[in-house]
Amino acid sequence: MANIVHWLLPKEEKFFHMLKKQSFNVVKGANEFKGLVENYNKLSYPKKKALVKEIKQIESNGDSLTHEIIKSLDRTFITPIDKEDIHRLTMLLDDVIDLIYATSERLIIFKIKKIDKFIIDFTKIILEIVKRIDNGILDVRKLKNMNNFYIQVHTLENKGDEIYYNALEKLFENKNTIEIIKIKEIYEYLENIIDKCEDIANVIESIVVKHA
Repeated sequence: MANIVHWLLPKEEKFFHMLKKQSFNVVKGANEFKGLVENYNKLSYPKKKALVKEIKQIESNGDSLTHEIIKSLDRTFITPIDKEDIHRLTMLLDDVIDLIYATSERLIIFKIKKIDKFIIDFTKIILEIVKRIDNGILDVRKLKNMNNFYIQVHTLENKGDEIYYNALEKLFENKNTIEIIKIKEIYEYLENIIDKCEDIANVIESIVVKHA
């Protein structure tokens, strides 16, 4: 009976540990994606596909981690923070790695021949912001003042917005309508990844406010 109670009333470590694994997996995916983008123009087509396949495996690992957390939530009566917040963080982290994979896949599907500087800049921001999120997941358990965390994430999100608008302005100088449609969708996916990260920061901020 004591073992059952211990399982139903987990230590704080349980969910924070699982969320940390999930956020680290996102960092891993963002790092692989950055490598793909930065080397894209000199890679062979088979090598590009192989790298996208590696990102797919990371995304699949993310799905497994997400299901593990959701399953644990369903079986647990008491959690260190609100179940809704854990669920929200889990789903947003899953969204981020899903979008990273979806973007990499579109580079192949759309037969993008050359990566521009805006896409490279986007991936740098994405890797930086997911690293901040990964650190934030680690720190939120302490429920300490995290003003620097919020400022860093929001600053990076603003930089992402600036890249997005500059990229669109340059893109519409292109006379090739099909190319505009393809690249614009890539930009939108990249912008969405950054927005999802800001959503994660907002959830973390809400947790700290509620529990500090």
